Amino acid sequence: MRLPLAAFLAVSALSFSALSFSAQAQTVTLASSAPNSGINEVFVDSLVAELGQRAPELTVEVFMDSQLGAERELIDLVRLGETTIQLGVIHSSLYYPELDATLVPYLFQSYEAVQRFLDGPVGQRMEQALAERGNAVVLGYYYQGARWTTTRGRSFSTTDELDGIKIRMPEIPLWIAIWSGLGATIAPMPSKEVFSAMQGGVIDAQENMLSNIWGRRLHEVSDYLIATRHQQSYMTVMINQDFWEDLSDAQRVAMQESVDAATAAADAEAERLNQQIIADIQAAGLTVVEPKPAFREAALPVVEKAAQDLLDEGVWEAAVAASTESN
Repeated sequence: MRLPLAAFLAVSALSFSALSFSAQAQTVTLASSAPNSGINEVFVDSLVAELGQRAPELTVEVFMDSQLGAERELIDLVRLGETTIQLGVIHSSLYYPELDATLVPYLFQSYEAVQRFLDGPVGQRMEQALAERGNAVVLGYYYQGARWTTTRGRSFSTTDELDGIKIRMPEIPLWIAIWSGLGATIAPMPSKEVFSAMQGGVIDAQENMLSNIWGRRLHEVSDYLIATRHQQSYMTVMINQDFWEDLSDAQRVAMQESVDAATAAADAEAERLNQQIIADIQAAGLTVVEPKPAFREAALPVVEKAAQDLLDEGVWEAAVAASTESN
């Protein structure tokens, strides 16, 4: 039986539409070494929901907590296009350590100050360096809160008490130089090895975002939670540059708007979630230690020297200006 012309055209239009949709359907692989809990979970869940509404043909597959490798490996994967989106921290120490003053401990006292720096000329140079050296485009940032320290067996509240403490550091040369300059013994290692290293007594301490301390269950192998608050930590949301450029204009708009909405949702929840984590860690039996003011005072000369030796001319001054500018 032959279809009437109108019915035939309608079926043909639907078939063409389905083929077009199928051709545009793509998988977005999101990877991170961070656990999918706390602030990270808010961001990821929001991004998946927002992108599902704005560009349903882009399906997000999520691999958190080092499922696809440690952060150094993930940096290579997103550069090569093996993954699409990475939520990262240490990439700047590999691609542009001379620019990233946001990694300098005790320099920025609030995330608002960090944002001012990232929005300024040096922040623009950082994004350009990531594109040129890491083949990735920055889509946004979201706040993780200040970094704290946990220890096993002994605590510290002054720099003198760091003597003899073996602390894990991420593979960030600036941090290794500073903490060793303060008297600690440094043990660089990937994040996925920290729990067993603390449990087995290979290290005495580690420093991290509260969401990572809780999400990776590091409180279970620690006795003290020390409020060093030494760095205002955030996640960079980056996307493989080739994938980004291959998207249509409408898809790029949808992706950027989705990331903007997800980072806003994460930022809005950061303070509340971090306070809840502190309460939960205390309830788990850890003692919270507040370092003496002398700790920061003793750290600052070591911090400034290490930073000045590393940063390009003018970057330190730009960071100080951003950190002291009134809202």
